Amino acid sequence: MTWIDVSLSLHGATVHWPGHPRYTVDELYSLARGDQMNVTAFTMCSHFGTHLETPRHYFGSSAAIDELPLDLLMGRCSVVHYEGGEHMPAAFIDSLDLDAVCRLLIRTRNSDTIALPEFREDYIALTPAAAERLVARGVELVGVDGYSIGPFDPQLGIPVHRIFLSGGPHQVALEELDLSEVAPGSYDLVALPIALAGLEAAPARVLVRAVSS
Repeated sequence: MTWIDVSLSLHGATVHWPGHPRYTVDELYSLARGDQMNVTAFTMCSHFGTHLETPRHYFGSSAAIDELPLDLLMGRCSVVHYEGGEHMPAAFIDSLDLDAVCRLLIRTRNSDTIALPEFREDYIALTPAAAERLVARGVELVGVDGYSIGPFDPQLGIPVHRIFLSGGPHQVALEELDLSEVAPGSYDLVALPIALAGLEAAPARVLVRAVSS
């Protein structure tokens, strides 16, 4: 089966969270300028583009991005579609078959716009109650096609993060996926972040491959 790259390409027009620094590139050496090689420096936020967040995002003494167990970031996952126009309620999580599922990717209408440069405050996210259900049902890695697992409103978005990321020492949130080409089903997942020592998040290259029945 073919691997599908569900991570965003990083460039100057990639959507960024309001207030976060923009992605910038500086050509230190350039063949086009007559140098003997190309060497590039870049700057970006640790939460830019497709990225993984660890409990350290909200709990300072918790696991950092380079301390995550690799077997959590690679393995079988379930992809589901949420077709609602409001933030995901607990009832949606309750409707899912999550037996033996520790990695869950959720596609919404966000996948139609996640690759566009304009930030949309009306993206679909989890509600606090849905985050509680995910923890209760043993989901350790949740991936979404929105800019965040929580709504843009910090009165909702911060509680969603605190609830989900407090569910265990290695809970992780995978944000800004492009799931537009991914049907519901069972997949192999590879979600490897840059090993940024001690940080709470890092950009990641994320691949999924359908599991043959």
